[in-house]
Amino acid sequence: MNFTLSRDELLVLCDLLRRLEDAEGIFQDMAERQVFWHIQAQLDKELAEPFQADYPAILEAARRVVRKKY
Repeated sequence: MNFTLSRDELLVLCDLLRRLEDAEGIFQDMAERQVFWHIQAQLDKELAEPFQADYPAILEAARRVVRKKY
């Protein structure tokens, strides 16, 4: 299955996944964690923004764009 997300959507998803990773009890099986890590790794390869000093501002701008879109 393939699906397409805009850059702004990818940034919002990346931030959500980073926060979910710290949540207790979110994974019921190691397979879920491995799939989760695979998605995160793909996002890390695609996105440089989370590693930039002004990431909070970049993320907020992306959130605004996504909110307006939907």
